[in-house]
Amino acid sequence: MAKQTKYCCFLVAGLALAEPLCAQQWFPLANAGTDAAGVTVEIDLQSVRARSPVGEGVIRVTFDVLQPHPAGFGFRSFVGTAQFDCQRRTVQLASAAYFAQPSGEGVRVGSDSSGRESGMPPGLLERVPATVRQALLRASCAAAPTN
Repeated sequence: MAKQTKYCCFLVAGLALAEPLCAQQWFPLANAGTDAAGVTVEIDLQSVRARSPVGEGVIRVTFDVLQPHPAGFGFRSFVGTAQFDCQRRTVQLASAAYFAQPSGEGVRVGSDSSGRESGMPPGLLERVPATVRQALLRASCAAAPTN
């Protein structure tokens, strides 16, 4: 019975990653053609959870050209869980799923998480212009309670 329960937990977790349980509400932070240099960044407003002074949310990043991944595949977009520290003004990625098409669509070509031995690839979030990362912080930290 315990083996069945463990299997079901993995199955539910896998389905949760593959298909969101509730409708996403994507809020664009930057679009290609602006100072974002061909990068579109969106945050799912339904996913933002703020706990003073930190929080997290799901972001979607689309590049106008294929991006190389250290594992040897290319991707056009990724959907990831971002962790925000509103006091330190930092954003870190906890996980990312990479897709061959823009906007997290098409074939999933790979994934990373900070819990894995290899961790998140260095420089992934740095591919997003600093002005857009700051807009991401402002959007997510606006929901954080103040002390």
